[in-house]
Order: sequence, then structure tokens, then C-alpha cells
Amino acid sequence: MLGPVPATGRFGLTETDPDEVGRRILAGWDAFLDVVGDPSTDLSRPSRLAGWSGKDLLIHLGAWDDAPGLASVLASARDGAFEPAAAPDAANEALVAAHRNASLGEVLRALELSRQRIEDFFDGPDLATYATTLSRSSVGPLPVLSLLHAGTYELAVHALDLAPCGAPEPAAELLDRGLAALLDVTGALAARTGVDITVTAMTPTGGWRFTSDADGWTTEPVEAGSFAGVGVRGTAADLLDTSAGRAHLAQLLVSRRLQVQHLPQWMRLAPLLEQVPGLPGGPALRGAVGGLSGVAGGVGKVLGRFRR
Repeated sequence: MLGPVPATGRFGLTETDPDEVGRRILAGWDAFLDVVGDPSTDLSRPSRLAGWSGKDLLIHLGAWDDAPGLASVLASARDGAFEPAAAPDAANEALVAAHRNASLGEVLRALELSRQRIEDFFDGPDLATYATTLSRSSVGPLPVLSLLHAGTYELAVHALDLAPCGAPEPAAELLDRGLAALLDVTGALAARTGVDITVTAMTPTGGWRFTSDADGWTTEPVEAGSFAGVGVRGTAADLLDTSAGRAHLAQLLVSRRLQVQHLPQWMRLAPLLEQVPGLPGGPALRGAVGGLSGVAGGVGKVLGRFRR
């Protein structure tokens, strides 16, 4: 065991106030739980994920005895062990299969426990110890705080996945946090590959931008309006759906629901895909990075899928 490995250089949103990041993560969870608990949401109906009902979709987000979750993240940070878990897609399928017969109440309690454990982390001593310590992820080592914030991307996309269940449109704050997580993780990979670039993802109400180089990356919000340099413009839902493989990139580009600036410069992000073994078909973070890189390369399809 190597022991804890602190992040060095610049590391995106993790450089900001940890307490503020924690509040935003928990706000994302609360917004997701509002979608789940809305009276119009019927979790027995199919979700957008083929073969998964709304209840099934929630199972793999919950805290179960056979799903270590946050404890695994902190153990990786403590030990400096960064080898990714084998076959994460298969593990998710197995977890859903193992708990498919759980009652809806049990599933909801497991979901609430996931949120509670994150709140306990931000209220406890481990935050100061591990916030900027590297932990394993499906896209390589990330600071613990970056990895926890990246979970808001998953929540945002899954909130959209519940639409066929009659769920309401997710709160704008949740979609915004998901977009921030997408840009933050992509910035991390760009920095890891030494790509010197600034990329903006803009929505009608504002967006996010990362700047990366060999010394790390920064992630920051940007006001609505025009922007210079490399970027993509669309609604938050379209950007998230494209990155997660829920929408057809080519169709959105042709219809101009997505608009790309400085397309040739996007190709500089192509090496990111080489850093993500197993594309297509990776879990949440791989899907996020693959999707944004698909937009970046103008390849006409999204290279990452989300969870499935």
C-alpha cells in the first residue's frame, strides 16, 4: 500500500471551498429526490434505460450492504490504490438483479442512505483528510471531492431518464450541476494528457468552462451570452443527453439544437478517449467524457454510454 496521494497542481472544482461544493452536491441530491418523490412519478413504469423500470434505475444509486460506494472511494484514497474495479457495467447489472425484488420502500431508503452518507462525509473529519486526496475512478485517479461532485452528472442524467415514468422535468440547478461535473471531469482528462485548451459548454441561462494544461485544470461558471474560442451551445438537457448517449449527436447538430464553435480545435481532445479503457459502454464518468469528446471530435456519434 502506498498510502494517501495528494492531488498536485490545479484540480478544478476541488480547489474551491469544500463546504460550498458539498452544499451543491447535496442540493443536487435533494433535487433528484424531488423528481423521484413527485406524485406524478410512477417508478413501476419503464425508464429510458431498456429493460429497467424507474425502480430498477434507483437500485444502483442506493447504498446496500453489497455496494460499498463512498466507503470504497475513501478506502482507495487512504491506501493509494487506484486500480479500477473490473467490469463495472456487469457489477451494476448484478446489483440491480440482486435487489430487483426489494420493495419500493427499501429502494427509496437505500437511495436516501446514499445521500446521507455523503452529508456525513462533509460534516465529518474525513473531509479535511481526503478532499484533495486522489481516489480511483473509471477515468483514472481523481481527487475525492471531484469524484463525489461527478456523481451529480449521474443524478442529472438519471433524472431525465425518469421522464417515461411521468417524472417532472428536473430542476435547473440539478442540470447545471450535471453540466459542471461533465466539464470538470473532462478538464481533468485533458490535463492528464497535457492538452492546453479552453472549452465552454453554454446554455441559454449560462454554462461552464474548463481550461487545462500540463499543470492541471480550472473549472468555472460563465454567464449566458456569446463566448470566444472552443465550445458547444445547447440546452443543458441536450448537452447532458448527448454526452450520455441518450440523444443522437448528428441529428442535434443538423437541427442546430447543438452548435459547435471552432470544430477543428475540438480534435485536440481526441487523445482523451485513449485514456478511458473500454469505450464505448463505460459507466457514468466514462460515458460523460466519451460523450463530450464525441462532440469535440465531430465524429457523428457519441462514443460513451451511460451505465448501460
